[in-house]
Amino acid sequence: MSAAISFSPEHGLWMFPRRQHSIECSTWAKERFNEFVELELLRNGMASRNEWIDVVVALVPRPDNDYNPQAISVAQPITYGGSYRDRHMGFVYDADHCFVGGARFRELAAAAQGAEVGCHARLKAGRSDAELQLWVPSPEEALALIDDFLSRGRNPARHGADQALVTSALAARAMDRVPRARAEQAAALEKEAERRVHRWRQAPPNGVTSTPLRIQQRSVFGHHMVYVVNQAGGRIGQLRDGALFLDDERHRRAALDALERAGIPQHDAMVGDWFPDAVLVHRGARWLLKPRDGGSPMGWYDPDTKVLHIHADAYKEPAEILLQRHGIVPVATRWAAPDPERFLRHLGITDRYEAQSRRASDLAEQQAWRMWARHRDVFPDGLADLSALRWTNEQQNPIFAREDTYWLHHDSYYLRDLEALFGPHDHGEYRHDQKPVPCRLCGRDALTATRREEPGAKPLAYCSGCASRAVKGFLVDRGSDEPWEPLAIWSLQQLAAELGGPPSQAQIPRLVSTADPAVTDRAMLIRMHVPRARMRRAPAHAEQRAPLIWADWLKRAGLLGDGVQTARGTVTVASDGHLCRSLLERHVDDFLTANGIAHEVEPYWPYDADLNTTGLRADWLLDDGTYVEAWGLPDEPAYAGKMERKVDLAARTGIRLVGVTSADLGNLHKVFAPWVIGEAQPVPVPASGKLNDARLQRPRKPGSPATRTTNTNANAETRAARLERCRRAVALQEAGFSRAAIGEELGMGAEAVKALLRDGKFYSAPESDPARRQLAIEANEARSKGMTKEQFRQARALTPPKAHECWKDADVLFERREG
Repeated sequence: MSAAISFSPEHGLWMFPRRQHSIECSTWAKERFNEFVELELLRNGMASRNEWIDVVVALVPRPDNDYNPQAISVAQPITYGGSYRDRHMGFVYDADHCFVGGARFRELAAAAQGAEVGCHARLKAGRSDAELQLWVPSPEEALALIDDFLSRGRNPARHGADQALVTSALAARAMDRVPRARAEQAAALEKEAERRVHRWRQAPPNGVTSTPLRIQQRSVFGHHMVYVVNQAGGRIGQLRDGALFLDDERHRRAALDALERAGIPQHDAMVGDWFPDAVLVHRGARWLLKPRDGGSPMGWYDPDTKVLHIHADAYKEPAEILLQRHGIVPVATRWAAPDPERFLRHLGITDRYEAQSRRASDLAEQQAWRMWARHRDVFPDGLADLSALRWTNEQQNPIFAREDTYWLHHDSYYLRDLEALFGPHDHGEYRHDQKPVPCRLCGRDALTATRREEPGAKPLAYCSGCASRAVKGFLVDRGSDEPWEPLAIWSLQQLAAELGGPPSQAQIPRLVSTADPAVTDRAMLIRMHVPRARMRRAPAHAEQRAPLIWADWLKRAGLLGDGVQTARGTVTVASDGHLCRSLLERHVDDFLTANGIAHEVEPYWPYDADLNTTGLRADWLLDDGTYVEAWGLPDEPAYAGKMERKVDLAARTGIRLVGVTSADLGNLHKVFAPWVIGEAQPVPVPASGKLNDARLQRPRKPGSPATRTTNTNANAETRAARLERCRRAVALQEAGFSRAAIGEELGMGAEAVKALLRDGKFYSAPESDPARRQLAIEANEARSKGMTKEQFRQARALTPPKAHECWKDADVLFERREG
């Protein structure tokens, strides 16, 4: 062994001696590796890009690597600054660990006395990529070198000398304002910073003329949020972590005045005569100082350490002024390197590394947004031209084709989207060499899905891209009027016609039917273009408005002319005049009306000392005493607690309870099958209007009586049909049928059969139950005097189900005529 592991003060590393054997390594941390390449080229006087240059790299054991705790990181030398994680570029291949000592390498790194281990390497920068090769000893020599190094640690004299050398070198590095390996980088950044600051001083940001700003306060998941908004409702700033963050510093004076008026003064904020045309952006542990022109950041502020990090000395004054405007005075200011990707962009060479990947990305993007041109006909009057989809007759590029369906069957996002569209369905099990089928809409690889339990359901193939767009959409309002709005409104109107009413957002994905492939294709395309109400802000400007919420889109589509938005939902009037407090309630109420199911809204639940001391109400009460609840917010803890109370209350009192969620809206004909006579009718599209309905201006207060809007013909038909079911149930029992057999014959549950038998026997012989007959007589007399059912219930101290029963009995026994 002619050489030993020695310490290099220049690089701050214990270096393996240079040998002629070379190995390659992975450099998958591309941004950090590309930065290393460019900085080494700068350090070497911009050597030719196809020539090998000598470099040094650090080797760091990575027991924190989940994949392989024996992994060895290839990192920039310690002279680049930052932790080994910050400098990480890639790994030594596992098969090559023997060239640096294998398992013994960790012993070497542990004995390095605070420094790191390194090795010589060579680097060649190509036109779009670079190569890195490490000069390493043979496996036998590597072990001998490590043994020799460890033996030095057992020699007090040699160990002391090595320790002094390392300590001196690391102390000198700590004194450097700029890491030595980044001196050329710092010089290049300084020139850019000086030019930018000069422009700011020559042409400082002009003042803005705008209407007064106002303050908006919200509670989000228990956190109090304070926003600065303009007159159009667009958010242009936020008070967060004690600082006022604005999208434009020119608004600061007006924003501080608005906070003062709202009783939230910011006494520490300073507004000087000059400030940079930049903003402070909250990014968690780092607050970025970003110029408004979109260029590279000036640096960042660490709110925990209160240290300002700048990328050039020229930024010191403007950065400190910007922080002072936020009421912040940093305790120290230090130089810091920018993110690798930003530095490469500064050098103007980002395209060199991105060219190949961008070409592939562009090609993939074209494939992702492709759609067969024949589907343009779904949209009238040129609306298809407003879509971001690329209408084409070209076949899918073969490089994106898959050999089999393995990845499709194991794509959890794709399978989840198919579940959202089809509900319970079959898409087959994975089989080796099973070929994908082309998507019906775009031709890309897809699985075939078949909905279960739908008569006539067809197997349909939609790819992951089309499924995702139909479920999530891609038209999102960001606070500015968009050219695609006519397309979005038309699609929303078509969806409302398909679903039979203004849809809730939860209803959008589920396909109504899959029996007709052409109709389902149209439904998919419509769902893709239905706008989504998600919070996504555009770049701030004075005209920015508040992004549209779902109720706003429904109003723009003419589907909610009578709606009033509240914190809990959209209050509207159903087709029968009932006041509904959400779109879910309105859809259910309109279904009940369309199918002649008599109902009244908001009946009281019976009093219970444990479960109901506050006067809980249900959403609807059907004529047979069934309570119906629209569970609108089942995932909200407080709401879920109330749901549980009502379920327990129904079980304790024997009341039949039907619960409906947004997921049931496409299957209401099944949910209400026991009450539907004949074929279920769809919900008609409601007409907008009724803006003068007083209930929309002043919602009902808790404790006020519920309303009942009657439909004379529907109620009469429902009553006649129920009497016929009662007669049949009694006749079947007399013929020897059990309750279960009667239920199977009539298509209803055991509890419903029990109620039918009880009513049927009473109506055929009212004298068989004198108490019930007497209550029916009293209910008829009360009604003839103009009393409502609720007034009668309170006067007789009856439970809601009992009051409903005697009111219904009066209808039947005394043949009440309405209208």
